Amino acid sequence: MAIRAVIFDRDGVLTNFDIAAATQFFAPLLPISLYALAARWQAAGERFGFPRNLAEERDFFDRFWQQTADEFQLTSVQRASLLGLDYARFVVPYPETPLVLAQLRKRKLRLGVLSNFSLASLDHSLVSAGLAQYFDAICAAPVIGFAKPAAQAYQIALDALQVQAGECLYFDDEEEHLASARQLGMSAYLVDRRATADDWGRQVVKDLSSVVELVSSH
Repeated sequence: MAIRAVIFDRDGVLTNFDIAAATQFFAPLLPISLYALAARWQAAGERFGFPRNLAEERDFFDRFWQQTADEFQLTSVQRASLLGLDYARFVVPYPETPLVLAQLRKRKLRLGVLSNFSLASLDHSLVSAGLAQYFDAICAAPVIGFAKPAAQAYQIALDALQVQAGECLYFDDEEEHLASARQLGMSAYLVDRRATADDWGRQVVKDLSSVVELVSSH
């Protein structure tokens, strides 16, 4: 069965979170590390529920930043910096990502993103990273109502792309998520950016550089 579509996870596959830039932004504002802040954010999501749409996301961030500003007694200027932050500025594509996606589009392949990202604004983050124009379907777990490795999450993405599982390649950086994709019939590859070389036999790639070649090989 010929490959007609490719689905990607976002974090660690298409994009990276610019920790250095985020640290530089938060350092003058908060007396805690970026990792401690991320842990607080995760705890808030688990306590109140992660946002399922953009309106809920705005409320979520407003509440979180207001509480954080109150706790650390921030000045009005510091508080405004937090409330005005667009987190997507820290979501950046890996160097090879734009070229690979452009090459896949030239081949008329349908492209999708399936992410467990816990915010509703997955598409906004891809716009900010300069990648959104390449995709036919962008599926965030809170929005579609299912998270990987649930089979329903993959099926929603396949249906959005209007392809069968056997017509799709899938790329993720978590083995558990690959297993579910394979059970549905997709050819699924681990993106291991610590690797020094591709190992197609083990279905491992070191980055996305070989995706176009992999499409041709199936």
